[in-house]
Formats: sequence, C-alpha cells, structure tokens
Amino acid sequence: MRYLVHLSRIIVGVLFIISGFVKVVDPIGLSFKLEEYFSPGVLNIPFLMDLSLPLATFFAVFEIFLGILLLLGVWKKFTIYSLLLTIIFFTFLTFYSAYFNKVTDCGCFGDALKLEPWTSFYKDVVLLVLILILLIGQKFIQPLFIKPLNIGLVTLGTIGSLILAYIGINHLPVIDFRAYAVGKDLVHGMKSAEELGLKPTTYKTLFTLKNKLDGSEIIVDDKKYISQKLYQDTSVWEMLVDKTRNEIDQKGYEAPIHDFYFDCNGEDKTSYYLQHPKVVLIVVPFAEKITTEQTNKINSLAKEAKSKGYEFVTVSNNPIQNLESELCFMDQTTMKTIIRSNPGIVLISNGIVKAKFHDNDFPTVQQLDQKL
Repeated sequence: MRYLVHLSRIIVGVLFIISGFVKVVDPIGLSFKLEEYFSPGVLNIPFLMDLSLPLATFFAVFEIFLGILLLLGVWKKFTIYSLLLTIIFFTFLTFYSAYFNKVTDCGCFGDALKLEPWTSFYKDVVLLVLILILLIGQKFIQPLFIKPLNIGLVTLGTIGSLILAYIGINHLPVIDFRAYAVGKDLVHGMKSAEELGLKPTTYKTLFTLKNKLDGSEIIVDDKKYISQKLYQDTSVWEMLVDKTRNEIDQKGYEAPIHDFYFDCNGEDKTSYYLQHPKVVLIVVPFAEKITTEQTNKINSLAKEAKSKGYEFVTVSNNPIQNLESELCFMDQTTMKTIIRSNPGIVLISNGIVKAKFHDNDFPTVQQLDQKL
C-alpha cells in the first residue's frame, strides 16, 4: 500500500502541476472556456460569466498549489480533501460535456493538449481513483523536507504561478501553444489533409428513430439507416429530426487553422495579406470595448507603418468608430484564439507570424522592423 500511495502521490501531483501550468500561462484562454461552460446552452449560469477570468486564474493557481503541496507532503488533510473536491467537480464537467456533447474540449490542458470529451472523463476517473488511494493511505504521506523549506517552496511556487498569470493577462502568455504562435506558418496551418496527403477525419450521422407501435427509440448511423432501408418503413419508424447529430467516425488530420479569413467589404483578401512581406494585423475581437485612446494609437501606428511600406489592416467582428485603416471582418472565436489582447498586434511576413504584441506593449515601427 505504501508504494501505491507514493506512486499515486507522484502521478497526481505532477499532473496537477502540469495541468495548472498550461492554464496559468494563459488564464484568458481558460476564461473563454469557462464562459462556454457557464453559457445558457450548457450549464446556464450566466452570472458567473463576468467572473470567468478571476475564476480561471484561481483554478489554475490552485491546481499548481495543490500539486506542490501533495508532492511536498504538506497539509495533507487539506490537500487530499481539496484534491478530491476538485476532481469530483472536474469529473462532473467532463461527463456532462461528453454525455450531452456540449463542450467538445474540456480545456484540461489548455491549448497544449486537446482531449476528446470521453478521454477527458476517463482521465478524471483515473485521477479520482488515485486520489481515493491517497485518502485511504494518507498515513503514508510524510513531509518531503523540513517545515521551513517546504513552506518556502510552496510560497515560491504560488508566487511564481501568480506572476505567470499576471503576465498572461496584462501582456501575452510566456508560452503560446496555439496555431498562431510566433514562428508559425499560417498558410501551411490552413492546408487540408488532402492537400498534405494525409488521412482526414471522417464523420458519421446518427439518426434517432421512434417506433410508432410501442414508442421506443433507437439510434442508428447513416450507413445502417441506408443499408437496412429504414427510411422506407415509414409505418413503423419516425425520424426525430431534432435529435440528429454528427460524430467522429475515424480520427484523422484536421487543419489547426480554420475560419481565418479577411472579409474586406465582401472581398476575400486572405491570400493577399498572407503573401505580403510586411503586414501589420490589428486584431479586435471585442469592438464594443475599444476606447478612443486605443483607436488613436492604431491610427498613429497605421500612418507611420504605411509610410514605411507596411500593409496595415484591422480585423474585427463589428465596425470601429474613427478607424483610419482598412477594416475587415473575421470570425470572433478565431480572433480570440489568435491573440489574447483587445486590440492585439500581429506582425506577419509572407504568411509567417513574426511577432505579437499586447495592447499594453503597443509597438513602434522601429520595433516592428527589428522583428522582420
């Protein structure tokens, strides 16, 4: 039992620290995921949507905090019961997401690792079992070092987590796991499986049929529906159209970048901007939150950048008042993924992301030149 407890302690502690780390470097990304969970179509807790960012920061830091406590063997009762409550909560969320197909990615490991809903649920079940082992065998958990050193390491880890969260919110994540990170080739990221000679993901349609004779319901995929010619037996089966859904049949390659386009007055200028050697892209996912001061900064940079041979374009989901550069429209979810800032500045050269800047670090043309 002792060795099983020690093994469980290491696995749970390390996983909680890793999971917390990939979240704490990008708390805004986690807040978007929480907003999705709190939305009316999922858990329907709208009053928590405004608290998504502080909650995201708390969850991420708390995961790291618990992981460190467990590995060091500090405050074991508090740690184990906190871990138990946390994993029960996460298990509920992942089961809800998987069973009702509401949220397709739990965000358990941020953007670093995407897990299918049922995979996330099974992962949480395994963690729940390991934490129950810790609960039963907690007498075998002893402090790793002397008390002052343990407290010092916990304090250092917590402060470090808070610093990472602060940077991720007020600047940009120190590590960018997304497909739009600096150095990424946007053109390549948009290519389909067929273009790359890879096997694409295939899907199947699931139909729910109601038996008119006894009221029972069955679920069949499109192949069975056609092969058994169930569509012909209308005297027995009635299709419940509102329950029709699509599921992955075989997982294959999916382009990491999609819905990335420049809709400029009805003209698709995506290829134009991705083929230009010097493009300043201003990303505004929330046009309604842009201030006059921010608009003035954008206009000032646009004027100077254009004089230096840069193409300058702003993308948003809505019109922006008094904007003096070209405004194109882009999918809001895509913009929120590109950069965690409103506005955010992205420097692109021939489709390659050269640099990204937060609004709090608004660049000069000289800084842009240095990144090319």
